[in-house]
Amino acid sequence: MLRIIIQSITLLLLIFNISCNHATESGPLDHVKDLMVKDVLQKGMSSAGGIENYLSIDSVVYRKRTVLYLEDGQIESELDQLHRYKLQPEVSGMITWKDSINSHGVYYSQHESYKTMNGVKIEDSSESAKQSFYSSYYVLFLPFKLMDAGVSLSHEGVTELGAGKKADVIKATYNPQEHGNHSTSDEWFFYFDKEDGRVLANLVHHPPTYAFIENTETTETFPLRMNLYRQTWRTDKDRNKKYLRGEFWYNDYKFTSIDK
Repeated sequence: MLRIIIQSITLLLLIFNISCNHATESGPLDHVKDLMVKDVLQKGMSSAGGIENYLSIDSVVYRKRTVLYLEDGQIESELDQLHRYKLQPEVSGMITWKDSINSHGVYYSQHESYKTMNGVKIEDSSESAKQSFYSSYYVLFLPFKLMDAGVSLSHEGVTELGAGKKADVIKATYNPQEHGNHSTSDEWFFYFDKEDGRVLANLVHHPPTYAFIENTETTETFPLRMNLYRQTWRTDKDRNKKYLRGEFWYNDYKFTSIDK
């Protein structure tokens, strides 16, 4: 009888331990309480290469060419930048480029951030350097950056984009006053292809204007699906296009993983 009692207690303890372990297991989307949002993000991240591949990236280097236009179609500015990001064990990196006169740099780490001109540190540039770095880093790794702490997410229904594409709309809001990894308080709307989960476009409200960015061309050559060409349009809140604001070309990607 005593043996049976001991076996019963051991079994109950085993069951209790298993239950506790399951209860404390956590995933990267556990903070997302809206089940519709979670389903869309899971599908989108799987389509983009998977969370496991994203978390395995140690560093990435790439080039980005940007052309911005005025409302009349004239070129406002052109940039050809080299981006270098280190993701492990913590995020750091730099963005460098040259114009016709000067060389420029944006440097970020957990300990300091700053901008340079011709190799000379620009005073009081810490906050603007951080915002510039995080804006580029954020856009590069969408939709995975929607897993970041502090992002408020909601499902805003289904809409139709060009060529009859139906998309789930996810709204993201940020609070840089409370979260150091947030570079903006702008509202973002992401459009996930209803069929395969791809991020087709996003709309961002930079008060008082709206920018609608289309992911026109991508590649699946790398661990994650990466952008090759994007366009941004000045629009109203309903995505009615006013004029082409910018074009972005991404190339020369080089990835390293944490197991290399």
